Amino acid sequence: MANETIKTDRNNENAEIVDVPVILAEEPGKLELDEAGYFVIALQPEKMTILAKHYSYDKELLRIIEGRDAKSIYRTIIEHGWASTLNHAAYLGQEITRAEIAMRNGFGYVQG
Repeated sequence: MANETIKTDRNNENAEIVDVPVILAEEPGKLELDEAGYFVIALQPEKMTILAKHYSYDKELLRIIEGRDAKSIYRTIIEHGWASTLNHAAYLGQEITRAEIAMRNGFGYVQG
């Protein structure tokens, strides 16, 4: 049952019922590295900031993006093209959000 069509209302309003496909999400495949480099996410709880340290694959630190919330950090990364694949951008958004939640709630954080 990879694809099926169900009837649903588009905006949870009764305005229009449409047929839309439902796609079964697939497990992620092999990790593809982003040629733009990789990020190490760290917290500075004493300053209530998150650091996204951007490295090349030869372990050269290229830049550090510092911010108080996930959205501003991942938008900065995307705006400057420092994540060149959609998978990497999605991962960073998820991971930086996890870091923000941990920081705001006083939890430890380990990048996953």
